[in-house]
Amino acid sequence: MTLTLSCHIGGASRSLPSALEQRNPSSLDEVVAVLPDAGNPEIADASAAARAALAPLGAGIERRAEALDQIGAAIAADRTDLARLIARETGKTVSDAEGEVLRAARIFRFFGGEALRVVGERFASVRPGVTVEVSYLPLGVIGAITPWNFPVAIPAWKIAPAIAYGNAVVWKPSEHASAVASRLMDIIAGSDLPAGTVNMVLGGRAAGEALTAEGDLDGLSFTGSEATGQAVALACARRRIRVQAEMGGVNGLIVLADANLDAAVDGALNGAFFAAGQRCTATSRIIVEREVAKAFAAKLVERMAALRVGDPLDPATQIGPLVSMRQKSSVQAAVTAMVKTGGSPLQTGRRDDAPACFVDPVLFDDLAVDDLLAREEVFGPVAGLMVARNYDDALDTLNAVRFGLCGGIYTSSLKQAEHFKLNARVGMAMVNLPTAGVDYHAPFGGTKASSLGPREQGRAARDFFTVTRTAYQAAI
Repeated sequence: MTLTLSCHIGGASRSLPSALEQRNPSSLDEVVAVLPDAGNPEIADASAAARAALAPLGAGIERRAEALDQIGAAIAADRTDLARLIARETGKTVSDAEGEVLRAARIFRFFGGEALRVVGERFASVRPGVTVEVSYLPLGVIGAITPWNFPVAIPAWKIAPAIAYGNAVVWKPSEHASAVASRLMDIIAGSDLPAGTVNMVLGGRAAGEALTAEGDLDGLSFTGSEATGQAVALACARRRIRVQAEMGGVNGLIVLADANLDAAVDGALNGAFFAAGQRCTATSRIIVEREVAKAFAAKLVERMAALRVGDPLDPATQIGPLVSMRQKSSVQAAVTAMVKTGGSPLQTGRRDDAPACFVDPVLFDDLAVDDLLAREEVFGPVAGLMVARNYDDALDTLNAVRFGLCGGIYTSSLKQAEHFKLNARVGMAMVNLPTAGVDYHAPFGGTKASSLGPREQGRAARDFFTVTRTAYQAAI
């Protein structure tokens, strides 16, 4: 059944002519949803509704806390249907999708608790008879632009803290994940939040640009590509509004000779190829110490050959399709470019002519630091092996990119592990773990070209969603 989607503005659904469609990437004959392409009028109305919701939102923290907990419970209760919708719409395996849905539920519940813990400070001034109070006030109206690869979790980690700290939201989800976004919007709208607390405008690139350029916003939180993130950041700078941008990575995983090779293979397989490589924390560079490089490569190729690529609704499937034919073409173009410039595949796709948006994982050998795969985010199940002389050489290689989201190391050396945590130029360092996989109550973000602005998730989210107010008071 094809879903006809609408925007949600000021507590009510708003129908517009259908302009875009999302097809099932596993079966392109199936149209999952048709949706409108919102423009400036809808952006203006959504921004006004959000602005009007700020006063009732500020009436009490308990109402916000209870609503966030209620939303989390409703998401968890609907996890099976939400997971199946994610699988149909984006190609994510149903098991991964259900895990994501439960994570989103926990994010809302976590920030339900945080809504009650927005505490400030009170202390003496250096001037006798004067006290100083520091408080954290809502930033205001927040724009949120979210991608398709985590269509419930990423909106949750933007919307939930925004509400917890007393803000209202204008949300533009990806056109490739609007069906599940609409279902999440229904759940949010069914809570006890004031009308207009969260407004959803559907559409493609033009809708995102309109929100960035025309929305009456106090801040904008974006997750997506580097190029779009840069454009968003520049637009926000011109408007002098706060910006938070997460823009991906070319993440490296170091495997030292003293590592447990089986565990390292598991970590590389997970980080590089699960979720079809469509994670900003995915491993694209596997940097192996020379002493164990051949043994590691042999084990990894053997495990790759056994991966099950197929229907994301089948519980036995490990890797589903890419989200769209456009994404498949982009990934295949990157693989072709690597081969043309001398890239040597150890394991190539067994289904080059696969139907729909399916591709098989690809592993390149002898990746060089100036190869495309070592410099640019491909966002597909493609990785390359790099050989390092020793730990220092491996760390230099890991750091030699303009991105700095996530990096990992497999080692049995406490000394090397501690050095890595301090010297890897990344926002998130993983020791004996895959690069992909983060906790919802811990800060998320990177360095260099990967991230701009305050961290997302956990208690660190307060830095983006609040304004610090310092008040001085003399004795009366």
